[in-house]
Amino acid sequence: MRRFIVILKMDLVNLFKNPVLVGYNTAFAGLLILILGYLCGGDYSDSNTAYQYYTVSLIVYGMLNGAMTASNCFMERDIKRANLRIIYSPVGSFFVYFSKMAASFLFNYILHTMLLLILCPLLHVSLGSTPVFFILLMAPVELAASAFGIFFCCVFHCEETTSTLLSTVINLLCFLGGTFFSLDGMGSLMSLITKISPVRWLNEAFFTMSCDNSLRYFWPVFTTALALSALLTLGCGFYFRTEDYI
Repeated sequence: MRRFIVILKMDLVNLFKNPVLVGYNTAFAGLLILILGYLCGGDYSDSNTAYQYYTVSLIVYGMLNGAMTASNCFMERDIKRANLRIIYSPVGSFFVYFSKMAASFLFNYILHTMLLLILCPLLHVSLGSTPVFFILLMAPVELAASAFGIFFCCVFHCEETTSTLLSTVINLLCFLGGTFFSLDGMGSLMSLITKISPVRWLNEAFFTMSCDNSLRYFWPVFTTALALSALLTLGCGFYFRTEDYI
């Protein structure tokens, strides 16, 4: 365990020393919420509703993009050389991908929570009558996203390929899930198609908590995300190959 903590600490430090990743998960995400909330404020009877919508939906978008952070943490060129040394140490190969998964999860979870703590009072955005449940539900979703990114790295063995595929899949699912604008008003066919996207149900869970003060979707999403994280971690162990780092 002590060796794992040492590796995890190293991975966390590397992530927090990356200004692009820190800026993308804080300044860029915050500006995107402010800009879209301002531009779309006229579409709602109360302009604060636009900020409510985009704060929640874009936080979900940011959590899912944690998969991109994980792929960078795992397959970035300089990191791969350090991974090779860990593989041939007494620690074993499991900690190579699991430490990256845990570090990416902690990195994204800390930054997204901090972003909410800043934006919610500033924009008068509500996280529901019990905000702790909103913050708590973010944890398994962040973990599942990180596991998803690491799993893609283990399967495709290339950062460029992994990043391209992850970006395409995540953005398509988020578009269908109504992250950038609601698709429910675009006809019954489009409304039916949106139900295919799991992001639609993620958004539903977080909006139900923040706007309706209901925990109806809390446990289904919480347990599903944890189960998915466990399955993806097992998949990483199955597909991970030491020779990919040589």
